[in-house]
Amino acid sequence: MLEEEQLEIVKRAGKAILPRQEAVLEEFYAWLEFQPEYSEDYTEDIISRFDRESHIFWKHILSAQIDEESVRYRELLVQDLLQLGLPFEAYLSAVFAFHELIEKAFITAGVANFELMQAFKKVSSVGIFIAIDTFNNEMNKQMQEQNDMLMQLSTPVTPIWEDILLLPVVGIVDSLRAQNIMSAVLREVAERQAKVFILDISGVAIVDTAVANYFIRVSKAAWLMGCKTILSGISPVIAQTLVELGVDIGRLSTRSNMQDALDRAFDWTGRAVVEKRR
Repeated sequence: MLEEEQLEIVKRAGKAILPRQEAVLEEFYAWLEFQPEYSEDYTEDIISRFDRESHIFWKHILSAQIDEESVRYRELLVQDLLQLGLPFEAYLSAVFAFHELIEKAFITAGVANFELMQAFKKVSSVGIFIAIDTFNNEMNKQMQEQNDMLMQLSTPVTPIWEDILLLPVVGIVDSLRAQNIMSAVLREVAERQAKVFILDISGVAIVDTAVANYFIRVSKAAWLMGCKTILSGISPVIAQTLVELGVDIGRLSTRSNMQDALDRAFDWTGRAVVEKRR
């Protein structure tokens, strides 16, 4: 844990090496240019960033300022570098290299001692922990955004007639996806005032009790909104599974294929397919 005395030690040492600020930055830029993990584009953008804010960067490193402003600055720095496409490992290696140059400056200025080095390592660690936490938060945020996008793509509710909706489900259905399916279906039923909803599961890999119950819940919820549901794509294997599991399908109408499901939907909505004469 950082103590106030340690922060003061780092602050005094920071003032002592202030005249070496430009020299330290130049050494740091030279280090960046010879690192294989940095492309020319990364190096140019990073040096440009440091040139614009070198005094601010120096301040947050050596003023031993651990407050909301300092935390926010470090968070924004990590976010900006990640947006450039810089690997986080490369960012951390740069931070460690810069800290080593600072320690070298302490030695050159004649202020280095055991207490200072220990205090500076603790202060530096705080910045590293903030960077790691920020990186993890950004990765979690990106993963959530990607998952949300995939969920939207995996629940393509399509109007195939004025009051008939279709949702083909492909792959594995877990609890999260099932909830997204229900939300998407009910939203479209409400917006389009649909009378019939066809749920085609011919592309679903596994149907167990949980999956079957999810589909029944969707059907019941849609029925409460005045929309009938047809479960299409019931293969012999799925039919046998539902029987063995003792699943009560209730008001859920089932059909083996899409053509039969469409015929049933047209029947419910008072429509008929008329063959065009040549």
